[in-house]
Amino acid sequence: MPLYMDLHIGQGLTAEDVAKAHQLDLEIQDEFKCNCLTYWFDQERNNVFCLIEAPSKEAAVALHNAAHEQLPDEIIEVDKRIVKAFLGRIMDPQVVDYMIDSKIKVYNDPAFRVIFMVSVVNKPIVLHKLGREKAEELLKQNKNKILEIIKNHGGVTADSVSNKLIGTFESPKNTYQCAMDIQNELAAFSKDLNLKMAIHAGNPVDGDTELFGSTLKCLEFICSGFKYGSLVISNTVYNLIQAEDLMIDKTKVNLLSKQEEEFIKKLIKVLFTHWVNSDFDVEYLGKELLLSNSQLYRKCKNILNKSPNQLLRDFRLNQALFILESSHKTISEIAFDSGFNNPSYFTKCFQKNFGMKPLEFKNLASLK
Repeated sequence: MPLYMDLHIGQGLTAEDVAKAHQLDLEIQDEFKCNCLTYWFDQERNNVFCLIEAPSKEAAVALHNAAHEQLPDEIIEVDKRIVKAFLGRIMDPQVVDYMIDSKIKVYNDPAFRVIFMVSVVNKPIVLHKLGREKAEELLKQNKNKILEIIKNHGGVTADSVSNKLIGTFESPKNTYQCAMDIQNELAAFSKDLNLKMAIHAGNPVDGDTELFGSTLKCLEFICSGFKYGSLVISNTVYNLIQAEDLMIDKTKVNLLSKQEEEFIKKLIKVLFTHWVNSDFDVEYLGKELLLSNSQLYRKCKNILNKSPNQLLRDFRLNQALFILESSHKTISEIAFDSGFNNPSYFTKCFQKNFGMKPLEFKNLASLK
């Protein structure tokens, strides 16, 4: 049966209100062929996330409506394994604040997470550069170091995605210290690994169809946009770190201002919506962002040190990497799928960016 997570915002509920509402769901869940597994409640941010097995989104909403009339603001389908990786559980927590009538568990357990992404060079690129033996040794040893450091700082490691390693934390302080340890430990390999790191934070249902989708897309974009050795911290996380009275070494990190973070969020939304359209160009991008060409150029150069043309081209090339690793299509088809209207130009740009032709990358990606 499909699994859904829904979001309830700003309904002014207390931990006890949520616990009682969850109990009401449990009492009639069989009528709707649902299974209410658990929930997360955040008193500070005034939101609730429910995890429900249900035949459909509509069934989950109907259950809430019949039980307590507190309807969700958003609902998405999720994977149980991914929920556990990011949030640490898929059932009620073992430790609760108190019980009502020996059966209703009352707790305040936020789903808000600080997410740390480490980006390293794609395996086919380093295979092309160093050969199989050296490349696999470089990637394996350093991946294990990264995972160990994340664990040592109390992070939960989510599955790696292609060339990305992801750790989730409840403490921004631990996240920052973890990133600094990785930066120091892997300094000698930073260039060969094309090591880039970013820290952002958010909620699991956040206006995207994937769990923590908006937060992860932001991290992915940041990692692709800065040079190797970078550690970028969002303004959201910087404010959380300041609240913990932790000093940041500003010589070793890039701190995004509130305005820069907001611009990047808007930029990502537009890029992910339109990048496959070959007619989507810089002028189109500026119109979507309500910026003139000169304003767009200044913002892109100041924040990402790239022109809008370079930004759009690099974004498409980075998306093409994922397609090349997983698709059986021809290079021409992949070029068109990546928003390029000329396969020869795609190949030229790809080779300039990654030091190899798309077909070479595709062939190396298929090696086990």
